[in-house]
Amino acid sequence: MGITKTHSGDFSRGGQGIFTITVSNPGDQETHPDGTRMTDTLPAGLTGTSLALFGNSTGGTVSCFLNDVGTRVECETVGSIDPEGSYTLEVTISVATDAPCTVTNTATVIEPQGSLSASASDTVNIPGPNCNGGNGTSILPISLSGLIPIYNNINTNNNINSPGASNTNSQNFRVNAP
Repeated sequence: MGITKTHSGDFSRGGQGIFTITVSNPGDQETHPDGTRMTDTLPAGLTGTSLALFGNSTGGTVSCFLNDVGTRVECETVGSIDPEGSYTLEVTISVATDAPCTVTNTATVIEPQGSLSASASDTVNIPGPNCNGGNGTSILPISLSGLIPIYNNINTNNNINSPGASNTNSQNFRVNAP
């Protein structure tokens, strides 16, 4: 069994994003005849709104659905997946306005008897206020011949175009007498 999970670009708070999940049988034998199940529980701040199944070359039927609250995606195959067979699913996501700055989403595929399984994770950046990647502490101490140690305290917000965002830099100098 094989599985991949990807997305394109950053997701925007209050916007949408798309995860692409591909389940495959890279082997030279069919998977178990009782089928397979793929599950994807979405992290906090993300809600599934729609699914699109395409590229079904499993040799059988694939059924996918979202649970009632849009937090879990499931796909099941009826029967085995042919060797080199696969299916691809696009999951459209609604991103909460208070979503975390970064989320990692993991999807897993398993045969009913648990003999074969695989998982794939995908980390997504969700830029916004308070997602500057820094903590305002000194990141670069430099000593100039032991006379003037400089601490470059840089605190940046790479989301300068976000509403309410700002970009601040500060440097503190201190003189040490020899």
